[in-house]
Amino acid sequence: MTTYVDTSVLAAYYCPEQLSILAERTLRRLPSPVISELTLVELTSAISRKIREQTLSREEGARILTQIETHVEEGYYHIMPVRPRDYRVARAWLGRLQGTLRTLDALHLAVAESAEASMLTADKRAVHAMACWRACSIHSRQMCPMLPTSFVAPRSSYGNQPR
Repeated sequence: MTTYVDTSVLAAYYCPEQLSILAERTLRRLPSPVISELTLVELTSAISRKIREQTLSREEGARILTQIETHVEEGYYHIMPVRPRDYRVARAWLGRLQGTLRTLDALHLAVAESAEASMLTADKRAVHAMACWRACSIHSRQMCPMLPTSFVAPRSSYGNQPR
């Protein structure tokens, strides 16, 4: 099964933090991890934030960004576009006005659903929102060892429409 990797896992993989070793082990086992352009924008923002917070130097941040770009250019990741359909699906999910699903998490989920991929995340808040809300057909694999390993949510109302 294809796995969509969200920003929280990649941030742990590229930047030294508590989950870095687990992120590395997990990513190395995936044959062709799927990410989106949104993931790359969010990851760049996360690195910039770490520089502002002085948990990374500017030089370390530049080195990490170069390494990410190299991995993208070498085809380590399969890059999924964020399509107009993904925005409509995310907006529909958020428009239900229930739960705690956030904008970018909804977009990541919509892209993962379009790719018919499971979603790998280290973001406890996102997993909680997905588990409570259950509005998509994503099999979410939680990388963080202290949380449940997976859940399967029912098919979204957009699930049977053409992509």
